[in-house]
Amino acid sequence: MVDINREHIEQLVKRPGESLVVEIKTWISPTDPAGQAKIIKGAIAMRNRGGGYLVIGFDDKTMTADKDSAPMDVRSTFHVDVIQGLVTKYASQAFEIGVEFVERDDAIHPVIVVPPGVRTPVFAKQQLIGDGGKMLVERDVAYVRTLNSNNTPSTAKAQYRDWDELCEICFDNREADIGRFVRRHLSSLTPDGAKQILSAMSEEKAGVPVQQERLDKLLGEGRQRFSAAVAERSLSLTKTGYWEVALYLDGLVPEQRVGTFLNLLKSSNPEYTGWPVWLVSDDFGHEADRPHVLDGAWEALIALPNGRHTDFERLDPKGNFYHLRALFDDLQSTDYSPTPGVAFDFALPIYDCTEAIAVGLAFAKAMGCQEGDCTLEFAFRWSGLRGRELVSWYGRSGIISPGRKAHQDDVTLYQSVPLSTPLSAIGGLLAQSLKPLYALFAGFELSSKVIEGKSTQLVERKANF
Repeated sequence: MVDINREHIEQLVKRPGESLVVEIKTWISPTDPAGQAKIIKGAIAMRNRGGGYLVIGFDDKTMTADKDSAPMDVRSTFHVDVIQGLVTKYASQAFEIGVEFVERDDAIHPVIVVPPGVRTPVFAKQQLIGDGGKMLVERDVAYVRTLNSNNTPSTAKAQYRDWDELCEICFDNREADIGRFVRRHLSSLTPDGAKQILSAMSEEKAGVPVQQERLDKLLGEGRQRFSAAVAERSLSLTKTGYWEVALYLDGLVPEQRVGTFLNLLKSSNPEYTGWPVWLVSDDFGHEADRPHVLDGAWEALIALPNGRHTDFERLDPKGNFYHLRALFDDLQSTDYSPTPGVAFDFALPIYDCTEAIAVGLAFAKAMGCQEGDCTLEFAFRWSGLRGRELVSWYGRSGIISPGRKAHQDDVTLYQSVPLSTPLSAIGGLLAQSLKPLYALFAGFELSSKVIEGKSTQLVERKANF
């Protein structure tokens, strides 16, 4: 059974937009060859991308709902057995798909969910011919999600420039399997023995400096711009804690065109959650929430009514990124959200930092940076911590002993991430770098296994967001 994040699916329908992992389709018929071809190619392309979504019932140019062409019975027309049958018949590898139905403005929209986990490229194993003998699906072709000349995504036959990334996605999944195998068979290793092995493995990286000065400057400038943007819009924001991330690409960064840079980032964001890090808000209804160019970088302050979200970000084509967001603990977004300012969920920093790193890696690769010639330097900062208690309220994902309160208001952590880092290794990095954050709460120590597990949940799109 496919793991489906319902909240994420609802966000895809609430604010539809195309990316390399999301394809928007107007109403199509799973019984008509033309509609079948779009589903088949889209599903194969998403599988080769490492998972994704086909959102049905919207104009892919305007992102507005098509209310005139919906079938009489949406649920039966797009029943999972119907879609699964098409994919199984035409895909060279069997993989399970899911279908969710989301209501918006009194209309039901199906979302076809393609899970991650591809280990070898998926091809079309037979052809599909349409009216007049038109070739709709070609046999022995690997379909992929790719970017065209203006950095907008599309589904197409894999070209030479797509194969490196496709193979890398497959190798990353294989590496994740190897990592799970190693952890399973080394579970009985003593702590001293593990330390000796890890020490030997990390000798080459010893002494590598973290570029804290430059990151601190990015954090400081970003926070100043946030304050200025709030003042410019005369906003009175609810008092919250904040999480901030600063990133710069250390190495050769190919020159980017400011005009198409936003499309590149929007298209290449893997969207692991319904409200991703470095969200591009160019299609938001309130113009003030949309990004604009300031000092050569794209900048946006997103302040939704009733304090539902507060985000600020700067996206610099030169390879500098900054994102600030109100702590989710303070947004009262669910019926069981805690009182603002009193709680700090232990799992949310893992999800946030994992997503920031994973999205940063995707951005760097989309910008043309090369492995071996680029390292991603991150700084993570949490503020407004004093007096909060470490708890487990979001997703009820664990038990934390009561009474663990922070007496320090903020903390900044740093992490270097080579561009060659596979997604499966992010949790291992965070298992070390997040320790000082948890230690603020009466010396709490969160096990590496928990951090790695939740990081894996996010990159495999199984986290409850």
